This record gives sequence, structure tokens and C-alpha cells, in this order.
Amino acid sequence: MATQSNSKNNKAKNEKIAPAAPKAPVAPPPAKVTKTRGPYEPTQEEIQTRAFEIYVSEGCKESNDLEYWLRAEKELRGQGSR
Repeated sequence: MATQSNSKNNKAKNEKIAPAAPKAPVAPPPAKVTKTRGPYEPTQEEIQTRAFEIYVSEGCKESNDLEYWLRAEKELRGQGSR
């Protein structure tokens, strides 16, 4: 029986191995996506500072604090890219 297993091994060694199938082409990496900048979003500290500046420039009227805040926010957003 040892002869049979040797002949099988020899036969396997003598057989030509088929070349591997060509690999499928690799797709190029996706193009870089650049983020477009949206509208400028000021920080609360920036809004607070600007609102205070408006408050002082308007004569320190206490009753308009929300108006000052909203005006400051609108102005800073309108400045665009910083």
C-alpha cells in the first residue's frame, strides 16, 4: 500500500497547477468629500460680548436684553467666515 500512496504523491507533484484566476480590478478609492462650510455659528460668549456692546451703545436700557441678544446673534452670523 505504501506504493500506492507514493504514486499518488508523485502524480500530484507532476500535475501542473493551473494559474490562479486574475483578480478583479480594484476600484479606485472614492474621491475626497470636502465639507462645505455652512453659515457661521458664533459661540455664546461671542454673542454675549456683542450683545453687551449693543446694550452699552443703546444707553444701557435694561428692558431690551433679548432684543440685544438676537441682534448680536444675527450680526455675528452675517459676518460669515471667521
